[in-house]
Amino acid sequence: MKYAFYPGCTLKSAAGYEESIRATLAALGLSIPEVEDWNCCGATAYFSLDELIALVLPARIMAIAEAMGAEIIITPCNACYATLRKARYILADEEDVKDKVNKALAEEGKRYGGKVKVKHLLDYYLDPEILPTWKEKIVHPLESFRIAPYYGCQYTRPQVEDEDHPERPQALDRFLEFLGCQVVDFSSRTACCGAAQMVAHEEACEPLVKRILTDAKQKGAHFIAAICPLCQFNLDAPQERLHIEKIPVVYFTQLLGLAMGIGEKRLGLSKLLVPFKGAL
Repeated sequence: MKYAFYPGCTLKSAAGYEESIRATLAALGLSIPEVEDWNCCGATAYFSLDELIALVLPARIMAIAEAMGAEIIITPCNACYATLRKARYILADEEDVKDKVNKALAEEGKRYGGKVKVKHLLDYYLDPEILPTWKEKIVHPLESFRIAPYYGCQYTRPQVEDEDHPERPQALDRFLEFLGCQVVDFSSRTACCGAAQMVAHEEACEPLVKRILTDAKQKGAHFIAAICPLCQFNLDAPQERLHIEKIPVVYFTQLLGLAMGIGEKRLGLSKLLVPFKGAL
């Protein structure tokens, strides 16, 4: 299977996500070529402004991946994942819209064929061909870690193909169990954190974030595991002003790196706003 990696706009500024992805892939001897000359996917909100442009943006990404010979695009961002899947679903069902998208792409010599599939980075690590490569590399099982798995609202929504259960997803639970973690069951696992609305409507979004953080802490979690850079930032950044008992929000790839014996510095754990050290 040939893959292409689409990082999305927020990965470069994420708190150790890119570092931990690179470190774990390197330790496993895996390499995923990045989509060349990639653009913003437009995120899910753009569909409410101009559907054609909202489709052209992700279609361009997938067209480039197709030209690279990729069969599957891997993305570490929930919004990118949802946007690419939604565009792929619409373009497969509406041939006239696909023609309009390809007319726009033709201006720079590109064409979307609908051949490339989309997979979240979490599901890539859980792929039957990839899973054994890192399970055998675990040298420090995280048995003392009580982790609340936070999926966010876009990992399983909208359901257009074979996604996990929309309310009770299990992929991250399984991943954490493979690391030896004690998985904390908490009801806010798919609650919305406010996404990009946190920038413009902070006061409206903070109660959403407070609910998620408080729920995880009350259930006895030492950490929250995130699978999306925007979700992680929204849960990590405002804790000081929310006046609650703090809880670190780490990426699932950082936890994988720790279990594999990779140093905290290489995993970018020092970039977390709520410190990782001393949380146990």
